[in-house]
Amino acid sequence: MRFKVEMNLEEERFVLDYRPVIISLIKHSLTEYDDGRHFKTYYDVGKQKNFSFAIDIPNSKFTKDMILVPRKKLYMIFSTDDIGTGIVFFNALSNQKNKPRFRLPMNNSISIKKVITIREDIITNDSVNVIFKSPLCIRRHDKESNKDMYYSYKRKEFDEVIKNVISRQISNAGLSASLLDGFCITPIRCKKTVVRHHSKFIEVSLGVFNLKGNPTLLNYLYSSGIASRKSSGFGLIDILS
Repeated sequence: MRFKVEMNLEEERFVLDYRPVIISLIKHSLTEYDDGRHFKTYYDVGKQKNFSFAIDIPNSKFTKDMILVPRKKLYMIFSTDDIGTGIVFFNALSNQKNKPRFRLPMNNSISIKKVITIREDIITNDSVNVIFKSPLCIRRHDKESNKDMYYSYKRKEFDEVIKNVISRQISNAGLSASLLDGFCITPIRCKKTVVRHHSKFIEVSLGVFNLKGNPTLLNYLYSSGIASRKSSGFGLIDILS
């Protein structure tokens, strides 16, 4: 299930580290919907979250201190392969329409104006070109140092690490490990960049990639997002061909 959320800012500015702000809005929406009974399903400690989202801020300009948003509008695309999860989040965010604005940093606020479903594509071939609407985040955790390493497509370890991450992703989703047989991801028109997340800078990839593999796996990745930190606003793709 995939849907789009239209939001309005009170002021023509937005924080650079905006993903945690959007997560706070999502959590707030869940606590106010259906007496908050769905919150722990997704945000209890250690819970796996099988969804992703991307934020689009049209006509914006990034400065050293903030994002300038002349139209005071932004959009979220939310996607999940689980219809039950999709319905809960759709209803929770829809429930916020016409409610008091949600307070933001920088003496700002945001309100939800519209929530609409989006038609989903179905992948029938074993090869598809996709564009990342939110950055591709590949994380490897080092238990000895207790540190996270992030890999863009430029790094030589990229292929190995992303396959390991996706292997854990499909295992956590209860899917067969055999779906990963023959899978590969190939950069086409891409760039490495660094984004701010929870006040840290992490290396990620953006642009167009080719995915090759079992169509069942490709459809799952399209719906749920790809790789690390999906539920924090990373790994959402759209199909190009």
